[in-house]
Amino acid sequence: MYRAVILTAALALAGCATTSEMPLAPNVVRLDTHASGALFTGSAGAITLKKAAEATLSRGYTHFRFDQASTASGSRFVGMSSNTFGNANATIMGNTAYGTYSGTTINTPMYAPTADIGVTVIMFHADESGAQGAFDAAEVLKRGGRV
Repeated sequence: MYRAVILTAALALAGCATTSEMPLAPNVVRLDTHASGALFTGSAGAITLKKAAEATLSRGYTHFRFDQASTASGSRFVGMSSNTFGNANATIMGNTAYGTYSGTTINTPMYAPTADIGVTVIMFHADESGAQGAFDAAEVLKRGGRV
């Protein structure tokens, strides 16, 4: 039971989230977020939204929209859990020990969930026509990437 709790915690923490940014035009970037581990896959959308807001403000724009969004989910191998069951016998004769061992090891693969989000971010100034109905980058950052 205790081992199962440790393994579950390890799987939850065996992850991270990274976002790569590729500029396509002065007001357009492509963001690709890869998240793995139970703690990070659920927040991949918020991470992407926050990175889009940061990219928008760092380029002097105030609003942004997403285009060409894609999502995927899966899992990745993170390790093996091993349980060994066995018997050992030793016989001591003088200064020498003789022993036998027989046992079985059961290995169980462990996987962490993954999430991938790719979006093209189109940025606008507040007075441009595309800004109407778009995300306000400053508001997104105030909310920590939550809508």
